[in-house]
This record gives sequence, structure tokens and C-alpha cells, in this order.
Amino acid sequence: MVKRPSIIVAGILDTKGQEIKYLAERVKAAGGEPTILELSVGLEVGWADISISQVLGEIGRTKEEIFALDRGKASDIIVEAASKLAARLLWEGKLDGMIAYGGSMGASIATRLMQTLPIGVPKIMLTTMASGDVSPYVGTKDICLMYPIAEAGLNKVTRRILNNAAGAIVGMASAPEIGAVTEKPLIGCMMFGVTTPCVLRASKYFEDRGYDVMVNHAVGSGGRSMEELIRNGYIVGILDITTHEIGDFLLGGVLSAGPDRLTAAGEKGVPQVIAPGGLDLINFGPKETVPERLLKETDQPGRGLYIHNPMVTCIGVSIEEAYRIGEHIAGKLNRAKGPTVLCVPMRGWGACDIPAPNKELGWAGPGPGPVWVADPDHPKWSLRSGHFVSALRKVIDREKPNLDVIIVDKHLNEPEFADLMAELLEEMLNGTWKKGSHQNLPYVVPF
Repeated sequence: MVKRPSIIVAGILDTKGQEIKYLAERVKAAGGEPTILELSVGLEVGWADISISQVLGEIGRTKEEIFALDRGKASDIIVEAASKLAARLLWEGKLDGMIAYGGSMGASIATRLMQTLPIGVPKIMLTTMASGDVSPYVGTKDICLMYPIAEAGLNKVTRRILNNAAGAIVGMASAPEIGAVTEKPLIGCMMFGVTTPCVLRASKYFEDRGYDVMVNHAVGSGGRSMEELIRNGYIVGILDITTHEIGDFLLGGVLSAGPDRLTAAGEKGVPQVIAPGGLDLINFGPKETVPERLLKETDQPGRGLYIHNPMVTCIGVSIEEAYRIGEHIAGKLNRAKGPTVLCVPMRGWGACDIPAPNKELGWAGPGPGPVWVADPDHPKWSLRSGHFVSALRKVIDREKPNLDVIIVDKHLNEPEFADLMAELLEEMLNGTWKKGSHQNLPYVVPF
């Protein structure tokens, strides 16, 4: 007989009790075995399969002391205790999936709990907060958010929605096994629209050689996920072609991956080949969200405005900001424990940073890319690249045997640049890389 999947049905029961009960009923009707987990912050209801008292007992706390706290502090303790409980249930084979229902507080507690579960464990959160900024609720995990229309109440609308959600979580937890597959070593890669030609070519290089490649979208969450995957041992080598999340972190853009971007590979000793892909752009939402001070500077060299679509507006990184970014990246790479190479393309860092139209490199024109600014001393080179390299020369540890910088007389999206990055990483993975590799190429400039 096929085992019915064990589904945790969670929520703040003193305010969402009837909805949680109904959701558990529908999970059972869909073929699952529901266990109602109480996450209440103000009152124990007395009917949960796992009461808040049992949850708090995991860390030696009581409901009386938690209920005496404000809801924010209480929720932090509940998440800590519930995470320990969930880990034990998972280890015991009593957790095949989790579904929760709640408002902002319920969603905050339940999704923080879900974020502690491994990738691949089904997770669904029903919350009206799903119609807003969901990044705090999803984090870097595979959490499905569903908008339940109403904050509370059972009626002909919400019953249908809860029933569908119950069927979804049971279906996810009952998904067929993938079956025997040959596990291939996994290469991590970061991509944004402006770096696509480089990423696709470098990715294919490794796919043709028996690797799998995970390409994450460099929109903040993508970078955080990649750092987490590296720390968790999934990634054997990283093609960090697109690092613009660092620029957004330093300069106030909306696609920041936070302060830990470009740290995991260095700390773990994972081979990494890096480029400043997309670091010519600071990213914002609709044009009206761009800070006024930046809009006033769009007549300055390199500070151009690029409206990608009605929801995405980009401003060019200034020459001075490129220097600051270079200092920041060099400081991080100086701490790397494994083989590390930073490749700098002097003719532009993405499709918007290019001296003339070139569809193969991502820019159809008319005219140069919107954030291009030429170096007066080297007109085919970006002035931004020159200042970036000046910062590297000042900060980078030239004596570090596992760290190299390669200055390349190419655009980032030219095939030769993609091949260079791929070949360097392949040498690292084969154990044959040494500092100075590929410095003899005709388009490599002495650092």
C-alpha cells in the first residue's frame, strides 16, 4: 500500500483556527495525513495535534513566558522552537510537506520555519501578503506562495481556494521519484539579460564536457541562493560572470544580494572565475522610483539612463563608483582560500556598455550603449574599466598564489572572453591551474 504523505498544516490557531482545521480536512480528503501544528503567539487553543506548549518544550520554554512577551519577540522564539521540532519530524520521516495559512504574522512565522527545511521538501504558504513584496517570505528557498483572496473566513470562495491548496501540497508530496540519474558535478553561474551571450557560451562549454550548470538570475535572490548553494556543498566551481548585485548593494540599487555576495566560494575554497558583468548598471523599478539626484546626473559621462521596460530602469555606474566597486571586490578576493581569477573585459561589461551597435553582443542600437563612456587614452576601452582596474592595482594582493587578475582587450560578451573564463575554471577543476595561466594570449594586457 502506498504511504500517505505526512503533511504539517500550520498556523496561528487562535485567530485562524477554523481555516486551518478546514485545510487539514481537505489535505486528508486529498490523500494526505495532516498534522496540525500550532504557532499561536497569544493563546493556546487546546485542540492542535502539536500544541504550542509542545513546540516550546523543544527549547525548554513555556507558553506563559512567551505569551507575556510582545508578539514580535514571541514569534522569534516560536520559530526557533518549531524549527527544531520540524528538523526532528523530518529525520523521523514524519514530514513530507508543509502548508500554512495566515496573515502577516502567521506568514512571517511559518515561512521562517519553512526556510529551515531543505530544498525539495514541498512548502506552500497561503497569505494575503503574497500580493506584495514577497522576498522576506521566500528568502532563498523553494516556497510557493498562494494568494487566498481573503484574510479570514470560510465561504464559497475561500473553501475552493483552500481545497485547491490542499490538493497541491499533497500532490507535491506524492510526486513520483525522479528515478536513477547520473549525478553530474554542478557548475554555478550568474546571469542577467545584459550578460546572456557570455553566460550561454560558457555554460555550453561545461555541458559539453559532462557537467551540469545551474544558471541563477542575478536579481538579489539569485545571488543569495548561489552563495547558499556553495556553502551547502552543491557547487564544485563558480562562473561568477554577472556580479552587478554587488553594485546594487553598494550604490542603493534594488537588486542587492546583501553583504555576503562573493564570499562563499572564497571561504569554502571552491574554484571561482569572476567578471564584472552588469556592474555598469544600477537597477531600479519604474522610472519614478529612481532617486532624483541620479536623474540629475544622467548628462555626466557613463551615468546614462536606460529604461529596460516599464518596471525596470537602469542608471549607469559612474567612474568614481566603478573605482569604489573595484576596491570592494579586491578586498573580498584577497580573502579567498581556493583558486580565484578575476577577468576584466576592457571593452565593456554588458550589452548596455558598448561603443557601437552589435546584436551578437546584445545591443541593437542606435548608437553606443546607453552607459558607454570611452577612455580618452584608449578609445576602444571603457573609462569605467580603467578606473576599476586602478582600484584593483591598489588593493589586490599580488603575492597571493591562488589569486590572479587578467585584463582582457575584449567585450564581456565576445566569444573569446567566455572561452577564457571557461578554460580557466576547467583548469582549476582539473587541478592544473597555476597563477599566470592564459596571460600569454594576444588579447591579454599586463596587469
